[in-house]
Amino acid sequence: MTAPVLSIITVCFHARDQVLATLNNVMTQTWSDFEYLVIDGGSEDGTVELLESFAPSFSEKGISFRCRSEPDQGIYDAMNKGVRMAVGEWLLFLNAGDLLADPQVLARAFEKTPDAKILYGDTICIYQGKQKLYPALPLSHLSYEMAFCHQSAFVRRELLSEQPYDVSYRICADHHFFLSMYLQKVSFARLPFPISIYEIEGCSDRNKLLSHREQRRMQKELGIFHITPSWLLREIRFSLKQSLKSLFGQRLIDLVRKNRLR
Repeated sequence: MTAPVLSIITVCFHARDQVLATLNNVMTQTWSDFEYLVIDGGSEDGTVELLESFAPSFSEKGISFRCRSEPDQGIYDAMNKGVRMAVGEWLLFLNAGDLLADPQVLARAFEKTPDAKILYGDTICIYQGKQKLYPALPLSHLSYEMAFCHQSAFVRRELLSEQPYDVSYRICADHHFFLSMYLQKVSFARLPFPISIYEIEGCSDRNKLLSHREQRRMQKELGIFHITPSWLLREIRFSLKQSLKSLFGQRLIDLVRKNRLR
């Protein structure tokens, strides 16, 4: 049997309803030269039974469907498990609740054999029922922030097999990987359409601070940390935002996000 072009990987833990949404969405794709893998962290909320019930539907469409449910060491450990299980030439991570932007996404992405090793596109973000298109940023932004969502990136499996996600990064292992690839001059290509739909959830200040520390750590580790005027400006902005959040709490975050998504 010929190996599929793409492996779509969903990692989850106690997220039955979100997994259901992702499963139903993936089933609507008009292009089916992919396998679908679900790496579950040992859920006891009916997720495993749900996955088992979908196996015949994938089989009818000729799509290989495999799942594994066992404890893991966090999201990036689970994603690395998915990489080791995958047989597709390309990988796409759709976490529980993430959706492909429309039924033609995969057909459009692979209508021609890609020359690059990483393909990426735009993302539709949803927050409290409102949505907005977030275009991918120039790749130079990877030096200090994610230029695109990992849900909107197709990666050749060989890259993640050779350099798995560094699980010592709890928040930013995906950013660390893409920045590493960029600095190694791996070829990227932008797809001119949205790939995924991602629902923004409230992120605690603690996670924001950890993410900020991890970004600085990766800059130092990869040899690109420099104190420049632009770095100082970003630090001032970050400190100001954190101060405002500590004063006004989640209400300020909700107000800002709602205004952005109008």
